[in-house]
Amino acid sequence: MDLIKIVSCLEEGNVIHCGGNIRDTYHELSERAEELNLQAALVYLVSPMPLKAGLLEIMRAHEPGAKEKMTITEIMTAIASLERETWVFMDHFEDLTGKAAGKYLWLHTHGRVKYMAGLTGTFRGEVQSFYSTFKKLNPSGCLDGDSIDVSVTVMALISVFASLCYLRVGLEYGLLATSTIWFALIVFRTINYIVR
Repeated sequence: MDLIKIVSCLEEGNVIHCGGNIRDTYHELSERAEELNLQAALVYLVSPMPLKAGLLEIMRAHEPGAKEKMTITEIMTAIASLERETWVFMDHFEDLTGKAAGKYLWLHTHGRVKYMAGLTGTFRGEVQSFYSTFKKLNPSGCLDGDSIDVSVTVMALISVFASLCYLRVGLEYGLLATSTIWFALIVFRTINYIVR
């Protein structure tokens, strides 16, 4: 990925990369922080969940000895009061829950925290308000509200085709049409199991 483009996007706001891994970008930016004149603290989260662990990682980027006995609200207040900007790199954006997304969004709006996230697949609907704050690095790779998931339709068409083939064979050899419907359901279930 182009680091200069990523840095300029992060200076403006949140960034999301669909279908990619953010860890390599984090390591490259960490290695070239002085060269790129980065003032922000860089934090990498393998996953944004569990929430408290993620917030503690953000806090420890500024205060390495931060206590674990703090509540989520205390950690968030401490992060929001920090003067130095924080860039959080997180993979598995799709793991976010609505509650956690709300907390991370609060940090973005009330603190000096910006995010670069990696998204593989689709995310929960309750995360949409947080997702809408992100600029997409590769819009064509993102499955969001504007995208249509056709996997169920394709599975249904394959099942219908298989059942028609089975029906033709069944009619030639005297089998019942009920077995054809049963076969179509088995094919659909099997394809659904393989795809998901």
